[in-house]
Amino acid sequence: MNISHNFLKTILNPLQETVSEASEAIMNIYNKESFETEIKSDGSPVTEADNKANEIIIRALHNITPDIPAVTEETFNHDEDLPQGAYWLVDPLDGTKEFINKSKEFTVNIALIENSIPIFGIVSAPATGEIWSGSFFERPSKFFRSVNYFNQFWKYKHVPGGLGGGNTPDPIRIVMSKSHQNEIDKEFLHFLEGSFIDGFPISYKVVEKGSSLKLCAMADNEADIYPRFGPTSEWDIAAGHAYLISKGGRVCQMSSGKHLVYSKVNNILNPAFVGFRNTYLKDTYLPLIRDFYKKLV
Repeated sequence: MNISHNFLKTILNPLQETVSEASEAIMNIYNKESFETEIKSDGSPVTEADNKANEIIIRALHNITPDIPAVTEETFNHDEDLPQGAYWLVDPLDGTKEFINKSKEFTVNIALIENSIPIFGIVSAPATGEIWSGSFFERPSKFFRSVNYFNQFWKYKHVPGGLGGGNTPDPIRIVMSKSHQNEIDKEFLHFLEGSFIDGFPISYKVVEKGSSLKLCAMADNEADIYPRFGPTSEWDIAAGHAYLISKGGRVCQMSSGKHLVYSKVNNILNPAFVGFRNTYLKDTYLPLIRDFYKKLV
């Protein structure tokens, strides 16, 4: 099945209604004094909100696109491989720990994967009512990307400290998890403190976000770079990844520098990756970040 831009336009409204319904169900449980929580075989928590949202989304996707299979975190059989054609990839409640801890930074994630690429994604933040959506077909044109690239280049080369170079009021914005920062993340920030770009010391600040909101923050120009060294599953980031692509951003594997892909055989986990707000940041910072990563492995 070849997914087209027009096809995605026809199903956008039903999908927005679906994530809104799932979000409402999640918040009804969130606002209860207590709710059921279990521990899955992989040690991660699952709540009745995960299960309720999953039911709503699976039913809706079957009605909206009966010919496209859906894979969700709550129903995936780890003994099976992901589909190789077009399929929905769903995390009905991304950030379950944030949900349990009564943080507001959890999301509903629905992505459409085709040919190992997230070609469409919709993300909802139930606690705030925000919804983000975008597709591969909406990404900036080659001409626009070239113009934006030149503007970023000019800012970097001619504005003192631009894009994180030197002591500057315009530091590079590194987005990291609110609940999953570890020693490697701290080592990476320390590494940046002693690193240079074209002879300028790097200046940065950390932006903390939960769940797939980190990818949405980059797409919305609230952050510049998202390094992820710890484990994630494909359904954790696919929807946010698609939205980032629609705004001109990129997500790359740290090991190879190539674009992050989906539908891997015998493995639902993502390798270490790094996201960038735009291609200029990717070209500027990816070699440096890969140098750090190579020292870890």
